[in-house]
Amino acid sequence: MRLILTTLLCFILAACGPSTDSTEQKVNELLSQIKDNPKDPTLHYELGRAYIEEKKYHSALKSLVEAIELKKDYGEAYREKGIALFYLKKYFDAEKALNKSFELNPTDANIATDLGSIFIATGNVKKSMRFLKIAQTRNSNMHVVFNNMGAAHAKIGQNKQAISYWKKALEHHPLMTEVFINMGVVYERMGKNKKAMASYQKALAQDNNFPMVHYNLGVIHAKNNDIKKAIESWENARKLDPKDDKTLMSLGWAYEKSGKKELALDEILKSIKLEPFNYESHYAAGRIQSDLGQFEEAVESLKKSINLEPEFGDAYYRLGVVHDNLNEGIEAISNFLIAEIIYHKKKKMDLFKKMGTSMVALFEKYQLSRKDFTELQLPDTLKGYDLHKKARRIRTSKEK
Repeated sequence: MRLILTTLLCFILAACGPSTDSTEQKVNELLSQIKDNPKDPTLHYELGRAYIEEKKYHSALKSLVEAIELKKDYGEAYREKGIALFYLKKYFDAEKALNKSFELNPTDANIATDLGSIFIATGNVKKSMRFLKIAQTRNSNMHVVFNNMGAAHAKIGQNKQAISYWKKALEHHPLMTEVFINMGVVYERMGKNKKAMASYQKALAQDNNFPMVHYNLGVIHAKNNDIKKAIESWENARKLDPKDDKTLMSLGWAYEKSGKKELALDEILKSIKLEPFNYESHYAAGRIQSDLGQFEEAVESLKKSINLEPEFGDAYYRLGVVHDNLNEGIEAISNFLIAEIIYHKKKKMDLFKKMGTSMVALFEKYQLSRKDFTELQLPDTLKGYDLHKKARRIRTSKEK
């Protein structure tokens, strides 16, 4: 199983309403007022903002949609609708809402900042920078603008420029957790693990409740081969966000490295429930099930991996091993032969040679030969592939 790399950069919104100490009371008061005045768009708008403060984004979205239905040109409601959609990770819908808000209120610097954030999320870095430069000229929430400018530059690999913008953000807001997280991500990308770890530790000193910081620290510990500390960090991340499949997969990897295969399998199966289309997760489950002697379960997991990635040689190899353990010779050799072709096609020649050596014993064990597999069922992408065809060599004009 491959170690999953450091998680994503943080980019944030500027147009969030100020928090209060009595948001729940505010919501109840607004609901009461709406009963008396159900056609008042301002009440629905204020209710949507209050729900955003409570992080109840689905409820917020519903209230803001009602506000807009009652007042079609309600720019502020479109803005808050975009914020709710952003936190629901519906980035393209958030972009539409914020674009409408910007159209209605083109002088609002916060909307320009937020559009910059949205375009980072949707991968349009050029547009992101255009709106962030507009926000920068308006001198509003500059710590957010500089953070997001850094994230935009980091997205296109301009790491030094990104670090420069984040240092500017810290000049405006020295205790900004998201900036320390982002600096950690980019320092790690640059191979500066000590600086990355220092940045993450500064982030945790500000707010110990960021699961991605604990996750990223775990990645650095794992790269340093300190599996015990990696597990500790990832367990902290899991406590904060038990439904992050990357954290669960990484814990599975670390537990397996520590020889705790039952624990590893448990975490990986949890990650599969959350993200069922990751072929490597199914492969990891199948491999560990095989090691634990759970051969029938292993066959099922490995076949799921292959269905998701038909040219995954390791899954075919492991499936061959499982069938051999079940004394199913034809199935064992068939999967080894497919793995052999995949390794050859992908130019993994050490593994290709290993397969040839492994099959000598299998052919002898089951009294079979390559001639018995002329009708081997191959994935469509492997049909017609010739193991013995040599690559054409192009000679230069100086060669005879």
